[in-house]
Amino acid sequence: MADRINFDKKINDSVQVGDELYWGVEMGDGTITLPTLLGPITVVGDKYVVVDDAGNASYSDFFMFRKPAHNNYTNTSSLKGYHAEVEFTNDSASKQELFAVGSEVTISSK
Repeated sequence: MADRINFDKKINDSVQVGDELYWGVEMGDGTITLPTLLGPITVVGDKYVVVDDAGNASYSDFFMFRKPAHNNYTNTSSLKGYHAEVEFTNDSASKQELFAVGSEVTISSK
């Protein structure tokens, strides 16, 4: 049975369907119990999420979300409709190592 969890404030914009929802009980001393997985989020609204089974979770508890570890494509950025080809050359006589490559993309066709 799906359970809807409502919040007073707008939820984080990064929350997406398929993210894993966790909850923990806030203790009186400001600590939170070890987070427990409720399951994947199936619906996201402005002030609510839906999971298959919220169990004993209540509004007064502490909620957090995580992007699924098995999905390598979650929140990766890429160009859509445009592409670039890049060729790296090494003119050195000795072996070289490339540690990182960065780019900044600006839409210029609008």
